[in-house]
This record gives sequence, C-alpha cells and structure tokens, in this order.
Amino acid sequence: MFEKSGLIVLNKPTGMSSNAAVQIIKKTLLPKKIGHMGTLDPLGTGVLVIGINKATKLFEQFLKKDKTYRAIFYFGKETDTIDSEGKIVFANNVSVTYNDVKNVAKKFEGEFYQMPPMYSAKKILGKKAYEYARQGVSVKLQPRKVNIYSCKVLKQIKQNIFLFEINCSGGTYIRSLCRDIAKELSTYGTMLAIIRTKCGEYEIKDSCTLEDIKQGNFNFISTDK
Repeated sequence: MFEKSGLIVLNKPTGMSSNAAVQIIKKTLLPKKIGHMGTLDPLGTGVLVIGINKATKLFEQFLKKDKTYRAIFYFGKETDTIDSEGKIVFANNVSVTYNDVKNVAKKFEGEFYQMPPMYSAKKILGKKAYEYARQGVSVKLQPRKVNIYSCKVLKQIKQNIFLFEINCSGGTYIRSLCRDIAKELSTYGTMLAIIRTKCGEYEIKDSCTLEDIKQGNFNFISTDK
C-alpha cells in the first residue's frame, strides 16, 4: 500500500485515456486514492499530473493552471470529433499558406469565449458531451471564457499541415482552436496530433513513463507537510 501523498508527472502515451493511465498506476502503487488533474484526450500525449492520496484534493486547482501544447493542425477537412479519430464531415480544396495561417493565429491571442467541441468531456446534466454525441443526441453547449497567451505557428510540415505551439489558460480546447482558425481561413480544420508539454510549473522534461512507474523509477513530488 502506497501511503504517501503527492504528485507524479506522467508522460501519457497516445491511444490511452487518462483514466486508463490512472488505473495502471493504481494497480502498480496501490494507493488509497488516486486521480488525474485534468483530462488529456486519448489521442494526446504528454504531461498528465497524477494526484496520490490527499493530493487528489488539488484537482480544481490544477484545472485552472495554465497549459502549453504543441499540436499539428490540418486545414481542408473537418471530422465530427475535430481530430484524426473521427469521420470526415466537411471538406474543401482551399490551400492555405504559412503567412496566412501565421496572421490568423495571432488573431486568437487574448481572452475570448470559445465553444467546446461536441466530442469532449464537458459535463451537461451529469453526462459528458461525447456520450450524447455518440448516441446521436443534440445538446446545446455553452461557450466558455478562455485566454490564449500565445498561438505560434512553428513550421509548415506539408501542404495545409502546420505545427503550432499554444500557451493558454486551463479549460482551453485545442481542437476548437483548430476549428476556429480554419473558419477564419475559409476552410475546415482537424487536429492530427497533440502533446501537452507543460501544466502549471510541471514540464514534460520532468515527466516519467508508465514503465518507469512500474519499475519504481520515478520522481514523487510530496505534498505531505
């Protein structure tokens, strides 16, 4: 039984839900309580802060912390999930340039109201939005105030495919940002990949893998006084 209270900075692998990663750590360490400090999509990889025992009470605090992401956006098509795992629902033949994308990205820096994606963990009447979406049930989502401190286009990878770095407030949806930038470019957008490189003060360079945890080779940030 793992009785200490504190945090583990996990580098979550892609293709795994945040809860699935938590369950693996739970079976390995056998703590009394465990939970992640803010969902990272199964497609996403990178920093997922895990709270152990009394540190699980810090959940709300971590949801509000600023985050940094690197994401690959593809312009010209949109899926129902706004990521590569969904079905294509819109497409056109618009070709966008690096300068076009760079100029539009700058417009999204600052504070504004953002509409969450339908396929998200946003709670509506006790259920997650994606649960309604999977059932084909239409629900009304409410926009939420977010703050994007910087939205940089790091490079163009291929035609219509760009690597972004986004520093933003907690609660910002990067898939929604992709959708909204695409709309400003008169096209559609889909997020192909995403990595969270920072959550609050914790960075990916300080993270560990699930294998590290299984081998007992990880940094434990104690919150015990």
